[in-house]
Amino acid sequence: MHFSDALLKKIQEKKSVLCLGLDPHYEQIPESLKKGKNPGEVITSFLTKILDATHDLVAVVKPQLAFFEVFGSEGFVAFEQVCEYAKKKNLFVIVDGKRNDIGSTAEAYAEAYLGKNRPYDALTVTPYLGEDGIFPFIKKCEENEKGIFVLVKTSNPSGGEFQDLSVGDELLHEHIARKVALWGESCVGNLGFSSIGAVVGATYPDELRLLRQDMPEQILLIPGYGAQGGRAGDIAPAFYKDGKGAIVNSSRGILFAYKQEKAPEELFAECARKAAEKSKEELWEIVTRK
Repeated sequence: MHFSDALLKKIQEKKSVLCLGLDPHYEQIPESLKKGKNPGEVITSFLTKILDATHDLVAVVKPQLAFFEVFGSEGFVAFEQVCEYAKKKNLFVIVDGKRNDIGSTAEAYAEAYLGKNRPYDALTVTPYLGEDGIFPFIKKCEENEKGIFVLVKTSNPSGGEFQDLSVGDELLHEHIARKVALWGESCVGNLGFSSIGAVVGATYPDELRLLRQDMPEQILLIPGYGAQGGRAGDIAPAFYKDGKGAIVNSSRGILFAYKQEKAPEELFAECARKAAEKSKEELWEIVTRK
């Protein structure tokens, strides 16, 4: 099935636009999981338990490669194991790797994360190298029913140093948004959305509203909700009246909810479920209220 159609169908089935970010900050993982295990084993154990507790509440997970890569080969083994486990739980997997390059290097990245038999459904990419750095990924999306999310307006405070620069009579992120919309025209599914999506942060609600107008067919991946300060009400402009159009990422606020609640570490999975359930319900109420 076409990537965007399948993703939207999953969202409607679960009545959830919540994307669970898998950012396994090692120092915050319960100490009881670390005894007698290497870091890769610890991460796998922690995240599979999190997935067991939350898989029915989310449609999508987004593993952040950096937290796996930091442990070298054993970390990457953990990454693959976690992604395969998420697929067994019938979840969509968006790899947050922010990859980009040109020529054969871009083709290699595209095959690595969007290849036919890979346990990943989508990848975040950067647009800085222009269409030469995007087209190899789009080709794999078309061939293998995969998706990409292009960075347009990120949630971090310094993103505006470049993304808000003037380019003629518009800002750079607005120019990129129009490019993403153009690139995605050949990949629109039956439900009217493209497999070429965009990353737009919840921490900039005014820009989010305007960028939705520039990218009407894009599924928006929205980081910055929760721990980074984005509120549920800030993301409403990203959605259409039927609740379609975007997914909202939350990472630390769910993974390490036991720390926020000052609960015993053996209750980390239960606390994660409670936090995920609260976020799911809060977001679904906002996006279906329109």
